Amino acid sequence: MPDTLTQALPESFQLGSMRIFPNMVLAPMAGVTDSVFRRLVLSLGGCGLVVSEMTNAASVSPKAMKRHRLLDYLPEERPISIQLSGNDPDLVATAARFVEELGPDVIDINCGCPSPKVTGGGHGSALLKDLPKMQQMLKAVYAAIKIPFTLKFRAGWDEQTLNYIDTAKIAEDAGCAAITLHPRTKVQGYSGDADWSRVAEVVQAVSIPVIGSGDVRTPAEALARLEQTGVAAVMIGRAAMANPWIFRQIAQLRTGQAMFVPTPSDKRDLLVRYVDMCAETMVERQALGKLKQLIGQFSIGLYASNQLRRDVQRANEIEAAKTIIHGFFEPFISGAVEAVEVPDEIAVIKEGCENGANN
Repeated sequence: MPDTLTQALPESFQLGSMRIFPNMVLAPMAGVTDSVFRRLVLSLGGCGLVVSEMTNAASVSPKAMKRHRLLDYLPEERPISIQLSGNDPDLVATAARFVEELGPDVIDINCGCPSPKVTGGGHGSALLKDLPKMQQMLKAVYAAIKIPFTLKFRAGWDEQTLNYIDTAKIAEDAGCAAITLHPRTKVQGYSGDADWSRVAEVVQAVSIPVIGSGDVRTPAEALARLEQTGVAAVMIGRAAMANPWIFRQIAQLRTGQAMFVPTPSDKRDLLVRYVDMCAETMVERQALGKLKQLIGQFSIGLYASNQLRRDVQRANEIEAAKTIIHGFFEPFISGAVEAVEVPDEIAVIKEGCENGANN
């Protein structure tokens, strides 16, 4: 991508009175983007906004919060958006008002999650079949809070009922400060390709900032989406699990710097640091589970990395997992084995609601 082009691309966008810089957003991913993962990504640089895991509006209460901890965040995570889901306008508005008191910068409303567990309750993408109710819900949220709020949605329920332009206009009319479109349908789930021409159409249809989401796997793809569609920002989900440095690399590519390429030592240190961060706020079993989840998606790119994943998955204690990680990377770091990059067989998340990457 020519330097003149990258320099001409937008670097920030407005959310109400806030300037979000840089205009790269960490997507909400259920079970993934908790405070630890958000802080890990932010510490590596290049990410302008992070979004929490989706929280059901019915679970927004002091008692529920102590159990699920989905609304926890630290000051260093700002600016941060908290994502809510629901299908009862009054309940969602009440939850939004409660969340606003917790001090986040933005509230995001999920109307895109395709998970049957979510849509079965009338949440997420299910609202794409009932735009009047969605409109009522968005207007109720607007009346309930003072901070900016946004909407995340898909292109429609299926190819026969595409309504992304209507949804975008409803969101703008209801007072959304910005919208995020993942251009697959609910029925597509995580299959096929994300049609970014739909994102470009929405950019032309509304005057509020449009964030594009879906199938952004590399730094070059992120900047290409900005150039090709005119979006205000790009949201990245699964690629940030595979390569947590992707936001930093995007910033470097934009400015013509040499992109950071993580060494085996960098990858080892990140995995160990992540589980140590998890262990600071979680019981051992939960922290170990988080490591196993990340390493299942993390791009190791070295010979026999699948064996590393299998061994870590079998570990029953954090120290055992860390010993396995150190043992795997040591020959590559010492030079006993040449650190030649090889294709990774990384599992694709198929369960749960990947709100940023695919909804």
